[in-house]
Amino acid sequence: MSRWPNWLPHPALVFVVLAWGLNFVVVKFALEAWPVQVVMVLRYLLMVPVMGAYAIAVKQTYKPVGKEWIRFLFAGFLSTGLYMVLFLEGMSRVGAAQGAVCLATAPIWVSIISVVVGQEIGRWQLFVGGGIAYAGVAGVIWMGTGERYWTPLGLGLVLASALVWATSVVLMKPLLKDRPAIGVYLATYAGAAFVLLPYGGMATLQFDYSTIGFWGWMGLAYLTLIAGAGAFTAYYVGVREVGSAKASMVAYFVPVVAAISAWVLRGDSLNALQIAGVVLVLFGVGLASLKGKKVEPTEPIGV
Repeated sequence: MSRWPNWLPHPALVFVVLAWGLNFVVVKFALEAWPVQVVMVLRYLLMVPVMGAYAIAVKQTYKPVGKEWIRFLFAGFLSTGLYMVLFLEGMSRVGAAQGAVCLATAPIWVSIISVVVGQEIGRWQLFVGGGIAYAGVAGVIWMGTGERYWTPLGLGLVLASALVWATSVVLMKPLLKDRPAIGVYLATYAGAAFVLLPYGGMATLQFDYSTIGFWGWMGLAYLTLIAGAGAFTAYYVGVREVGSAKASMVAYFVPVVAAISAWVLRGDSLNALQIAGVVLVLFGVGLASLKGKKVEPTEPIGV
């Protein structure tokens, strides 16, 4: 039973929307100070003790046994490792709002992959909604003004990150059954090391940290503590208080906050056609997410 009134937005989920929406802009600022490989590895290493301390405090740890480790490590390899490489490399090449809109298509891929593996039944809303959403993505991208907003490589990387994240969500569904969500997420975390350490470990060791100023460190702190550990923790508080179906609705508001933040903080305004594209994306994702049989997602799109 929900502990929070249904007619009120839960403050934890409001925090998640603001934290993840603003995160797309903070990423752009952070990557002006930090090499992408270094910020990726540092964020990963710093989040381990923070998330671990929280899981212990709320008594939601979980230790896989036997062959379970293979599935957990592979899920982390995708969700925290490969996804993060594709996402941050892509965000270094596209605008904040464009990146948020591309990533917002992840729920469509979750549904498509779930149909392929037999977790869901195919339905017309999924395919029509997917087509509408990607038409909206195309509108947001092509109606922008030049290379300031996107590059083809950046666009491809962020869209690929959405596909990888969706794959990891489908893999995580059976792992989350009768297990604590935070504990499961933390148990998968080690799998990301197989991607992130070879990718950015040497660059992290060799980097001259004296070149980073105050705002560079603040950006890293935001990515780690606010958009990382803080938002994930708040998301799962929201899941507990209002249910996972309502909590997953944060995905519809993050691109809007990202677009407004990019306009206010970076001057990256959207024109009328791009705003229409954002609306199309959100409508398409919403249509594609309609299910004949109720399936409640529990894994957020981590940014």
